[in-house]
Amino acid sequence: MTRQELFDLLVEKGDMHRGTITGFQGTWGSGLGCLLVDYVRVLCENAPTVRALEGAFGDVIAPGHTVNQEAIIGREIYYSMDDMGLVLGGFTPVDEPGWDDKIDPADFGIQTSVDKEVD
Repeated sequence: MTRQELFDLLVEKGDMHRGTITGFQGTWGSGLGCLLVDYVRVLCENAPTVRALEGAFGDVIAPGHTVNQEAIIGREIYYSMDDMGLVLGGFTPVDEPGWDDKIDPADFGIQTSVDKEVD
């Protein structure tokens, strides 16, 4: 199974989401932010999310503690939520290098329908 197939499987199972970034809202001083994915607000921690966006896409951090929206709008991501489903847990760009790498889902503690035991 490729890494992309694994992520798509996790989306299908509801353990992960896939969407397109449509913006970012937040204030530097509050520590709170919202990553807009398909126009839906996904709550997040402001500074760590902006730094992660910068690392993933570059040219995101703009002068005056602002976000260069043009650097992120239209970017497709896989993302997960925290254990309570309230705050962004993490994201990965869909065009991440290495998507064709072969991996074993069992290495991540994930059983696929092929390797589930039948009672």
